[in-house]
Amino acid sequence: MNKKNKALFIEVTDIEYNTKPNYRLNCFRKHRHMEQKQPQTDLLPYPSCPTMDQGLVNVLTDLCFQEEELTSSDLLFVFGSNVKHKEIAALIAKLIDRNLVDQVIITGGIANFGNSYHQNRPESEAIYGHLPEKHKQRNIILETSSKDMFENIQEAEKLIDIENIKTITFICHAYASKRAALSLKSFFPNTKIYCIPLPLPSDHKDYPVNSGNWSKTKYGQSLILGEYLRLITYGNRGDFPLATIQAHLDQVERLLLNK
Repeated sequence: MNKKNKALFIEVTDIEYNTKPNYRLNCFRKHRHMEQKQPQTDLLPYPSCPTMDQGLVNVLTDLCFQEEELTSSDLLFVFGSNVKHKEIAALIAKLIDRNLVDQVIITGGIANFGNSYHQNRPESEAIYGHLPEKHKQRNIILETSSKDMFENIQEAEKLIDIENIKTITFICHAYASKRAALSLKSFFPNTKIYCIPLPLPSDHKDYPVNSGNWSKTKYGQSLILGEYLRLITYGNRGDFPLATIQAHLDQVERLLLNK
């Protein structure tokens, strides 16, 4: 961890937010010496939040979310998900029907982190199970052992011929779409990456967690503040370079320190 980002993380973690004033400092202490790739689910996903004004909302939206228009790609990369399996399968089927993808890889083993829904089969198999039978005959690969976003890519890389893949469209939860794009680009630097974000349900049915609605619920605010911390932590441990998002990280830091 370089000095600039180390200082950033200490300062942000030391701010007192509501009922969990020391969470960020404890989080930093827990991860500062991470040399091995530990599961990306170690961080508390829903930290307490300060009051968010529109300036902070705008910067966090730009930092955490990514989306491109649908385009044809050599590979559809589906990140593991513990929820919304039917919806993800429907989206895969739609892309296949529109001839926008040549090959599909669905990732995800059995979820085992604290806030996950317990299931007895891999996430990739659960998603695949919702596909119509005619789509199951297409070129679809299942990766069944990964436990987090980094492992989704790491294990998938062993199953695909990247030499013949020039473009990748990926599906993941909207709140983690920027981190997913950065992680994929780190593995496949010469490949064009396109994102299809999947909104996550929140504690209010009218406001799913997407780029336009996340700030309207406490759940969404907490999830995105947690994503800000994950970007710092996993970037500093080497999952992806922070250079492309450093300006946004600095801006969030300044706004938080003014709270």
